[in-house]
Amino acid sequence: MLKSIPSNPRVEDVDNQITVDSWWTGAAKGGQEPLPYYHIMCLSQAIKARDQFSYDEKRGALAKTAFKDRIPVVAVQILAEILSTQNGDGTWDSNNRVEDTIRHAVLALLELASLPYTALLSIEIRDAISKGHKALSTRESVIPEGSQSHLRSVLDIHPDAIEEQLHADNKRTYSKRTENFHGFVEYFSNLDHIKSLPRVRIKACILEASLYRPFLKSARGGIFPSTASKEQDKYLDYIPIMWLLASASYRVSVPPEYLLDMMILSMWIFLTDEYMESKIIKLSPAEFRKFRKHVEDLYNEQQPEMSHDSGSSESGESSSLLLEAKSVFTAFAKHVHTYPRIISASPTDLLDLRSETRNYLLHHLQQLEDNLRLTHQPQPPPPAAPNQGPTASKRRVKFLTPRTSFQTWVHTSGAGHISGPFAWAFFACCMSGSPDLRDGQGDCFRTPRQKLMAHGMNAHYGAFCRLYNDYGSVARDAAEGNLNSVNFPEFFAEGDSGDEEGEEGRHAERAKGLLLGAARYERDCALGTAELLCRELEEGEGKVGRKLADRIRVYIGAGEQFSDMYLTRDVTNSVK
Repeated sequence: MLKSIPSNPRVEDVDNQITVDSWWTGAAKGGQEPLPYYHIMCLSQAIKARDQFSYDEKRGALAKTAFKDRIPVVAVQILAEILSTQNGDGTWDSNNRVEDTIRHAVLALLELASLPYTALLSIEIRDAISKGHKALSTRESVIPEGSQSHLRSVLDIHPDAIEEQLHADNKRTYSKRTENFHGFVEYFSNLDHIKSLPRVRIKACILEASLYRPFLKSARGGIFPSTASKEQDKYLDYIPIMWLLASASYRVSVPPEYLLDMMILSMWIFLTDEYMESKIIKLSPAEFRKFRKHVEDLYNEQQPEMSHDSGSSESGESSSLLLEAKSVFTAFAKHVHTYPRIISASPTDLLDLRSETRNYLLHHLQQLEDNLRLTHQPQPPPPAAPNQGPTASKRRVKFLTPRTSFQTWVHTSGAGHISGPFAWAFFACCMSGSPDLRDGQGDCFRTPRQKLMAHGMNAHYGAFCRLYNDYGSVARDAAEGNLNSVNFPEFFAEGDSGDEEGEEGRHAERAKGLLLGAARYERDCALGTAELLCRELEEGEGKVGRKLADRIRVYIGAGEQFSDMYLTRDVTNSVK
């Protein structure tokens, strides 16, 4: 689309919506190749010129119309690309003449710098413009005479005036927003697996992540009722950051549309877990059996319409909670199977998604049953001294009646409960139905070898995600009575029945060490198989294979980001 822009454009001649939407879906780049900086400059000018931008001074927020147009996300992505690709000498790599590239990049930065939501990167913008100005000034003597007039727009910029202009344009930055932003930057910059990223890239990811939150809040209300948890859905702040840092860590460019699809999937997973543990657990045994049957019936039809009223035909004996639960997960089924990128997927990939969605919900119900069995089994005696160690209800206890061995559990219901197979089936359907990949013309993975590699990779992926998640929630699970990996007999020394010395005592630390070792093994297996799969796609399927491989890497990378975060903090809402 952008290649049709005339060589000397007027901003009003550019079809703003087409260019923004093309960037959003990935069509603007025509693949993976970076756009010429001239086109980036034109798009930046078009974004600046949009009269739909409005800023609510009282709320410090963009108008909803701007969010609908997707403009802020695109603008920040452009800004991040320019800032993170500038060379140390102030130039940018390009197939065009160096001087022209500097001019286009600097002019794009000037346009983007005046937008209210870019204020948090004003220091980086100022430095990049100053470096670009200096690089262009040193080349002034070798610039052909006929080109000098085109470059005056940058050469005439006085570096001392840049900071003053940025300060004036960005005076609408609010202290709370700035405080939250810098808190995230400091936290993620200090994580071992993120330290290799340039700080400007981390900051840009966190800024861009904040612009996805309204999309997630809008999608949240369509299925699950709001909760009054003290955490206030803090995972809505973390989910976008995880996906954007995954893309940055692998240094691949994927469309915002793909990222948003995966963010919504992540949110569904958090919300399902929360609803199951806060609402379904309260059903009576009889109602629990009815709810299980409802889940099975939703997916028993060969081609379900997902539109029948959930429970309205039952007698008045059903409680309001059971009726609500049926309604919620009927809506969940409809949302999943009518998702825009899903409906064009291949029949085989859709069949897998139907099966894994059903299994995902049933694994949740099995987890709830196991939680109750763990809670109601005979408890070891509490510590002799009441002030030493936690109470019995908060101590890690051995699960006396597991259904299977630990290793079988983690690769079946353990990984299923954490959504490993379900999320991967959703990913495959999105790729199968994506216009720039399979476009509904075949399965996501084409050959039996690819399918087996993808299945094997995801088996390890689901296991390591479960193990890291359990590592981060040992204390919360002990307090809430949830089955955790460390409750399995394999994590207890012979003769131990619980943590006599407290959650942070010797026994608990030994168990967590075993858990982390197992998690790292599964992670290594997943990453190794994923790289084999990605190389096969890249070598065998050209541009489409390379794009699919990049999206697989980002998918795996997001799991890594979440897993590494769980080593230091738990972002799940408390429900008990």
